[in-house]
Amino acid sequence: MANDSIGFGIVQSFLPNIVRDNVDVINFLLLLSYILLFVNWLATTDWVEKLHLFSGAICAIGGVAYFSYLCFPLFINCSLCLTTCIFSPRIVFYLHYSEASFLARHEALFVAAWLALFYYHCSTWNINYKRVRQELASSTVASSMRPFQGSILRFLIVHPTTKSASNQWNPPPFRNTVHVLLGLGYLFLIALHIMPYITPIHCLGPAGGDELSYLGKLSLLLPTTSKGSALLCCRYNYAMQGFEAHQMNRNYCSGRVRVAFAGSWSTGKTYLIGALLGKNYSTAQSAPAPTTDKFVCIAAGAAYSDPIRSDDFEQRRHCEIMEHVNDVVRSECGGRAMANVLDVADTNTEFGDFVFFDMPGWQTEYGSDCVYRTYFHQLIDKVDYTYVVWDVNHGKIEDDFAEFFRNKARGTTYELIYNRYTRDNVDMSFLNQQYSKMSNGQEILSEMYTTKVHENNTQHSAQFQEDILHLRSKIKSVNQTVHDNRKKMMKENLIMHRNKMRGINSLRRLKICDRLIDEDLNLHVKPRTYHWHWLGLEL
Repeated sequence: MANDSIGFGIVQSFLPNIVRDNVDVINFLLLLSYILLFVNWLATTDWVEKLHLFSGAICAIGGVAYFSYLCFPLFINCSLCLTTCIFSPRIVFYLHYSEASFLARHEALFVAAWLALFYYHCSTWNINYKRVRQELASSTVASSMRPFQGSILRFLIVHPTTKSASNQWNPPPFRNTVHVLLGLGYLFLIALHIMPYITPIHCLGPAGGDELSYLGKLSLLLPTTSKGSALLCCRYNYAMQGFEAHQMNRNYCSGRVRVAFAGSWSTGKTYLIGALLGKNYSTAQSAPAPTTDKFVCIAAGAAYSDPIRSDDFEQRRHCEIMEHVNDVVRSECGGRAMANVLDVADTNTEFGDFVFFDMPGWQTEYGSDCVYRTYFHQLIDKVDYTYVVWDVNHGKIEDDFAEFFRNKARGTTYELIYNRYTRDNVDMSFLNQQYSKMSNGQEILSEMYTTKVHENNTQHSAQFQEDILHLRSKIKSVNQTVHDNRKKMMKENLIMHRNKMRGINSLRRLKICDRLIDEDLNLHVKPRTYHWHWLGLEL
């Protein structure tokens, strides 16, 4: 709309003053001229031409619903209609471009209309061409028809119907061109209704979007479920084209579960991660030099335990969220970025499906630093699950740190760990008072969604080992919760943007969106089996 008003203003600036001062009179004269030209066109053309132009307008719009509004003024002549349709992508196939939801609701009616008009133009073309072919094959072919013998143009002409003053047939008119063009147009419209049942070709790669080799294409002929999550993510991204903020990296659907360990300073986050991995990760530091100044991404299941090598893209991609968070930091903090970021590989295979994030302990002074505060907040928001490590000895939670969790659900997106726990030194009333900072309601701390980890000393060594085993099992059980949360979030995004899809492929995106909402992302319905999926068909 802004572009239209700008264009109108530019045109208006070139108009003479007499026109600008008499706009209403000029509009009346133009309307009267239009009516006279339209009446003249109706009176001087036969109904076949009217039908062809009507069919051409329907094809260009992609439906009759907006025909009278958009193409009625284009009845004056066919050249104006074609010119307007070529240079206005919102008019060409209008319903498929901008009204996919309306088209989907009445799809049977529209498909029937496309098929009927496609059949009409194909059969009419065939009748005309048969007559032309018979004329060209006869021994008494008219002289005006001879240039078309063996020419590709013979498919576009009809048998001449008028003769010249010398009683010779006039050159054949190219009226079959209309049927060829409109037949192709309706064929394209029908194809737009078939495409929603074909999986986007780039989603059939081994990782749901990677380029296929020849062997990879052959491997598609073998049924497999290993690519299911990557394919789901790719189909979701295809449906959400144009809504960049809601598109997901392919690792989001099929990648590892991202678990962050956050908390105040010196609560034992790094020590707990080391206990889970079986040893400290390669760059871990312990007192008196705690890792309070670095955000560390730890990708387990690697062949070595060191900072991730620059050429090890397989491990590096598991930590790419760190750079995505830095992109947000740059946009919100005047181009500054978090420099204290480190990617580390570890040989632990037990957590090969996870990526751990060791966050620096939160300190009050971070609240006034845009880079630290934004990075903290964004990383907590973007990981799948957060364990808030709480040292019950000093137990205090800073108010600005608690804000990061105020709108989150405990047990769904984060959980508490009571670290260095002993039954004798726990003041539950104080802990409840501190926890209330993280909750909007009056929720009271309970045994559910909390994990107690005793101090690893001589007295509680055996209990500490049991606690770590329990924590390991809880982290592994998070896997299913995370994938369910991912699906819920994707489903909400699709529902929110379903009626906003635009583009010539919007019907395909809308139908894939509906299948994702009703089937693939519906946690309470068994996923539908597509028997022809190995051919790329969603049937």
